[in-house]
Amino acid sequence: MSWVHSNPILCLCLVILILAGIPVLLYFPTHRNLEHLPLLKPVDGFSLLDIKSKTAFVFRSKELLAKGRALFPQSPYRMITDLGEIVFLPVGLADEIRNDPRLSFGSAFGEGAAVHTYNDSVLQTIVRKELTKSIVINPMSVEATHSLSINLEWREIELKSVIVDVVARLSARVFLGKDLCRNEDWLRATKEYTINFFVAGTHLRMIPRPLRPLLHWFVPKCRELRASFNESRRIIMPAIHRRRVARAAALTAGEKIPEFDDAIDWADREAAARGVGYDPAIMQLMLAVAAIHTTTDLVTQFIIDLALNPEFVAPIRQEIVHVLRTTGMKKSALHDMKLLDSALKESQRHKPPGLASMRRRAEKPLTLSNGLALKVGDRIAIDTYRMNDPELHKEPEKWDPYRFLRISEQPEKSKFAQLVVTSPDHLAFGHGEHACPGRFFAAYEIKIILCHLLLKYEWELVPGSNIAPMVLGLTYAASPVARIKIHRRRELELDIDSL
Repeated sequence: MSWVHSNPILCLCLVILILAGIPVLLYFPTHRNLEHLPLLKPVDGFSLLDIKSKTAFVFRSKELLAKGRALFPQSPYRMITDLGEIVFLPVGLADEIRNDPRLSFGSAFGEGAAVHTYNDSVLQTIVRKELTKSIVINPMSVEATHSLSINLEWREIELKSVIVDVVARLSARVFLGKDLCRNEDWLRATKEYTINFFVAGTHLRMIPRPLRPLLHWFVPKCRELRASFNESRRIIMPAIHRRRVARAAALTAGEKIPEFDDAIDWADREAAARGVGYDPAIMQLMLAVAAIHTTTDLVTQFIIDLALNPEFVAPIRQEIVHVLRTTGMKKSALHDMKLLDSALKESQRHKPPGLASMRRRAEKPLTLSNGLALKVGDRIAIDTYRMNDPELHKEPEKWDPYRFLRISEQPEKSKFAQLVVTSPDHLAFGHGEHACPGRFFAAYEIKIILCHLLLKYEWELVPGSNIAPMVLGLTYAASPVARIKIHRRRELELDIDSL
């Protein structure tokens, strides 16, 4: 029984089940509402607790989704994934489900993705209400100068690890303010937490759901995740305590209460207004995870795409120089960089951050327009293949930075050409009410980083470097091991640091 040696966690699960006197069958899915839909299993035959099917999906998801599209091009079908059984809907239903209140975005991720919990309503509100309107471009530009200068000392670098650090520093400047944003211990802990958050979630999903509250204590990546969390709490809680003490003292003395225009302050005010409690350390970590993960992925992929297509560096750089000379480093300037925006959206189209989007869980029964009846607990998603569909995009395999610029010139499609605008044809940020609320902030942050990179540096891929995206379940991430050679430019068209 070789599987005994290759699946130690599964063995431990079975031992616990037997000792507890619980029939294994209790842990097979009992919900039979959707049995009439075709089921695509990653592994043929019997798979105890679906472990083999889940593992196969983690490593073969792109191939399996392509098979699903070929077999059921316009019909819903079920697939066993590492997240459990999911119904993949045709993209034509995207607008129908986008804002349906009976479908939950938050609970669709409730199968052990995180060890810690947090008040999602407070997080969503501060991102939607405070984050974008509070962005001050110049401090972020200063932080970009600092973070790039300390990261790009060497000619050859592992690209993604450097971009993770740059994005973490810029995000911390907005979330924590200037006093905490350069705390090296905090930055290290948040970067480690972000990486372990996704890996630990994948490991947990291999374990039957009822056993996760117990077995997560023994999963190595979960232990590392808790260590990063505890370190983050150790760093940030004294600073939060000092702020609260200062506020209380000012209130007692009848003096003006000090205000800090950052995410710590926003979360405190929002939680007080709602009358709810929240963990500020977890809140900051969830903000960091959301900001670092997707932003790093797009910046990394864009740098790779430009290295593969160096003929487009000059026109994008020229646009940046022209706009910054005319407007300065402002939000409006970043908005006016139309070619850069188009090129970023093209990188996102060419390599989306996920193989599926619009993941939802039914919280109330509902019937879709195609007659599909969903009951409470059913999970759905939509494949993101449409972004590379030759019926929609000419030569979809080609990276064309002008693609969305041309689309913006078509009156009926112009509003969908911007990076931050979602549609059923472009699901990289999701779509509808639950589309990524931080995408506006991310767009500003990404453009600031790239303005500095393109004006100050030249780069090329290291020969033989692995630039293939990493597929892990529904995650489709820019290569974590791609390497580039980078050096400072000697002649600069514009001194961006003086703006």
